Amino acid sequence: MKKLAKTSTTTGAGSHRWLSACLLLITTSAWGWSDHASLVWPLLRGQPELTSRSVPAESLEQFLLAEQAAIAQTLDEVEAWSVRNIEHYPPTPAPLLWQNSTASIQARFLAAIRVNPRLSYSLYVGPSPERTAPMGDALPWSSLSFLGGGDAQQASRYWAVEEGAFVSIAEVLATASDEPDLGMDIGLFEDNGTAFGQQYGFGVQPFGNPNLDYGSQAPFHMGFYHLDWLTRLAQPDLLRTYPLWRIALFGELADLAFRTGHLYWGWRFLGWGLHYVGDLTQPYHAVPLPGVGTLEALWSVVQGKTSELVQLVSNRHGVIESYQYQRLTAALSAGDWSAPLLRAVADHGDSEPLEYASFVMNLTQASESAAGEFDAAIATYVPARFVSDPSFEWTGSGFESDLIDIVQRERGETAVAELDAAVVAQLMRFSGVASRWIARGNLFAEEAVEQSPESEGVTTHE
Repeated sequence: MKKLAKTSTTTGAGSHRWLSACLLLITTSAWGWSDHASLVWPLLRGQPELTSRSVPAESLEQFLLAEQAAIAQTLDEVEAWSVRNIEHYPPTPAPLLWQNSTASIQARFLAAIRVNPRLSYSLYVGPSPERTAPMGDALPWSSLSFLGGGDAQQASRYWAVEEGAFVSIAEVLATASDEPDLGMDIGLFEDNGTAFGQQYGFGVQPFGNPNLDYGSQAPFHMGFYHLDWLTRLAQPDLLRTYPLWRIALFGELADLAFRTGHLYWGWRFLGWGLHYVGDLTQPYHAVPLPGVGTLEALWSVVQGKTSELVQLVSNRHGVIESYQYQRLTAALSAGDWSAPLLRAVADHGDSEPLEYASFVMNLTQASESAAGEFDAAIATYVPARFVSDPSFEWTGSGFESDLIDIVQRERGETAVAELDAAVVAQLMRFSGVASRWIARGNLFAEEAVEQSPESEGVTTHE
């Protein structure tokens, strides 16, 4: 297994619980970027080795049956590394370990990697700006996720894929990059009311609102790896975050799949990992309270205003996700690949394949450094009632679909330009780290592709 830098993400044992309210309320929006597939397409379409090359779809069960011994070794290596290097990592309970389980092979695997078993993990593709004709049967959102989904999900087109059918690498990657938001990390804690949450060993949910249908995924999609010493001492539960583990796990499973010739699952696992990489480029997923200093947070506790502070941060997080999604998808729908937000993703300059060492720490440090300026831009250029009024709740407000028009009307084109610039800065960082993650897949898949000439030159876009 590729060595990651030793990462100390825990602190002393005591907790003063000075942000107990924050723990419950942080991340009422648990998505880092809305619609990861749309976000990554500008990057993928400029890489013909991904768009014009296809791989045969393979069921998860077939992959597992074919590589049982190799999977056992990979999972053991990831577990040993995690226990050794992530100090707050909760070891996988012995009954869930791959070699100890007597369940069906897919159930064994899902338990061993500790994901929600209610999803089907079936073969499908999501919306693609490159696809002009459907393949297979259309799938409703409800067949892919037990979550209600937003307007974007409900309106999207999904298609079933038959085992053995060739699918472009770009479509596999893009579709898989959204998959963790379908519910993969929901219900995994012992207080989430699920049988598997009682078994997975993660303990009580450390933060995020367990009463929200998607709130329990927050600790898997947020990485607070650069907290100041006082916050670390006062609230060590904020360090119980698991994206580093997910990235290492899915990265190693991707490497395994590529090495053993299972190209579809190599790219699908890589897409799963790409989701968490992308989440960590969102400043609101790297800092609990962007734009709020430690002393300000402490003073809010003294004043009894912690919930107000958290509400403001939550609203700003939700607003900028709505803004980014609308601006990005409008450009995608129009095919305007010259739009600034699409260019920010497409014009990546870093295609060197990454090593695990320090990758996650470096990208979250960059997100943390960008958080204050990003938060300030949102507070300055979005109407105050949306982002500066703690009595207002953005989620479900009914203003989401009209946000761009409202900003233009009330704050002018300058505000739109400034918000675009703020989002572009974050998307450029996303592009840089995402391109390196994808290059990692290309590196490991190259030899396998060369040994599988039937996968060359096949396209699903005919």
